[in-house]
Amino acid sequence: MVKALLYVSLFIGLATILGVPVSSFLAILGAAGLAIGLALQGSLSNFAGGVLILLFKPFKVGDVISGQSHTGTVSKIDILYTHLNTFDNSEVVIPNGILANSDVVNITANPTRRIEINVGVSYDTDLKKAREVIFEILKKR
Repeated sequence: MVKALLYVSLFIGLATILGVPVSSFLAILGAAGLAIGLALQGSLSNFAGGVLILLFKPFKVGDVISGQSHTGTVSKIDILYTHLNTFDNSEVVIPNGILANSDVVNITANPTRRIEINVGVSYDTDLKKAREVIFEILKKR
């Protein structure tokens, strides 16, 4: 990239020495820079998102996350994309720009998680006995 910039500055310098107006070259370079910037807008957004993810570490490889309607284990974090292995063993590749700008739930961030299990019993059931049975079942697991 530095080599290309040096060639451009050499070309502009030679054009100035030969008496060619430089303003037209600068306008062309500005338009080319704008076109390249617009073409790379998505990639630059993903790059910036990748830098933010790697810098602030909201999740790491091995964490189970939920983002962009996908839930899975983070297998790889690249500079442009994050790779998830879902529970049905498929790989999802999510652009880092989207992950950095949306909600991401890190399911394994805390060692203890709460789950809620609804157990239906009939109205005439002894609740103390039902509770004992449920706790016995949970202790076996």
